[in-house]
Amino acid sequence: MNWIPVAALLHALGQTGPLTLDDAIAIAERNSYSIKIAQNAAEKTRQQFMQTKGQLGPRLSAEGTYTRFDEAPNQGFGTSPIQQTKVDLTLAYPIDLAGVNGRAARAAWWSMAAQNALIEAERNDLRLEVTQAYLRVLQAEESVKVAEESLARAKERLANIEKELLQGTRAKVDVMRLETSVQEAEGQLIAARNGRDLAKSALNLAMSRPIETTIETQPLSMRSPLELPESDWVKRAVEYRPELDSLKSTRESLKLIREFQEGGNTPSLTAAILHSRNVGERNAFTRPFSTTGVLTLAWPIWDSGITRAKVKEARQNEDQAKNQFEQLALAIDLEVRQALINLSNAKARIETATKQESLARENYRLTVLRFDNAEGIPLEVADANTQLTAAQVALVNARYDYLTALAQLERALGGRSDATPQPKEEKKK
Repeated sequence: MNWIPVAALLHALGQTGPLTLDDAIAIAERNSYSIKIAQNAAEKTRQQFMQTKGQLGPRLSAEGTYTRFDEAPNQGFGTSPIQQTKVDLTLAYPIDLAGVNGRAARAAWWSMAAQNALIEAERNDLRLEVTQAYLRVLQAEESVKVAEESLARAKERLANIEKELLQGTRAKVDVMRLETSVQEAEGQLIAARNGRDLAKSALNLAMSRPIETTIETQPLSMRSPLELPESDWVKRAVEYRPELDSLKSTRESLKLIREFQEGGNTPSLTAAILHSRNVGERNAFTRPFSTTGVLTLAWPIWDSGITRAKVKEARQNEDQAKNQFEQLALAIDLEVRQALINLSNAKARIETATKQESLARENYRLTVLRFDNAEGIPLEVADANTQLTAAQVALVNARYDYLTALAQLERALGGRSDATPQPKEEKKK
């Protein structure tokens, strides 16, 4: 059973409060239609396995026969009753001489394992989708803060220059220029707030809950993946990606199906016990009941090439699954390498953006200082504020590009990249 955090359950019920990333993922997994569909498919496959497994067990059946003649039959040694009632109870047990039916059952088991792995693949994809949506909300919220700071700086400069205008030390055009700067900052703030609202709506959609649900997020700390060679990352992805696990199980299933088809012309043996009981009227020579043991050996000698065709078809299915596995392994290899490159690039952009933000902040301070000493013009102050705002936005974007690249790497690995995955349990045949 998958336990959902209490906080996630409260959010799902419409409770207010901070929504952590883990809670958002838990809500999404509980509500996800794609996971529910995958679970339905897995349950369907499990029932198919149970049907195939049931073919190996004994079967008990009962049958009743009522016969009425137009007149009492005369058998030469007496008259039989005009009506007869007979009840048959049959216990049959198929004996799998060549293990053919056992292969079919094991093939169904591996097919069930493949479907269960696909559920994990859906969860892995959903975690990335929710994480990216959550990061976009955090990014939008920081963009709103940057826009608010930009507006506050513009209003502060406007208030100062309006005082200087009243004192007669500034021209009206200087005030008008800074008023324009304030209006631009206000427009940027409105756009940032609208972007935040859209990001929250997208996060609600990713969690499959009402779009208008209120969201209050919690910031995420910057973290780094384990320091491993690129080849080790690829090996880890190949080992832990659920899509590859699904294809591995599918290949095992198809192998057993092919072996099952190869046994299409092998003999089969069925042991049965038939107990018959005559109910009602009977003559002196009719036994009240009888018990009979039956062994039935069936051997299909010639089937006009049907078995051979089924075997060839099964081999093609095996080859197809093998090609799909190798193709997916190559795609995952590229996905991991691309994610590592994106992560490295994002890390470099953070360093560059941090320096540029510091430079822009210092440039703004010096520009304001010159302006306050009547050595600059309003246009320089407005441009310096614009440059600082752009540098702050670039730094915010770089940080969340890094976290997004890290989430993509985790998805490519089928799990988290900052911890060593636990060894997998061995599959039981």
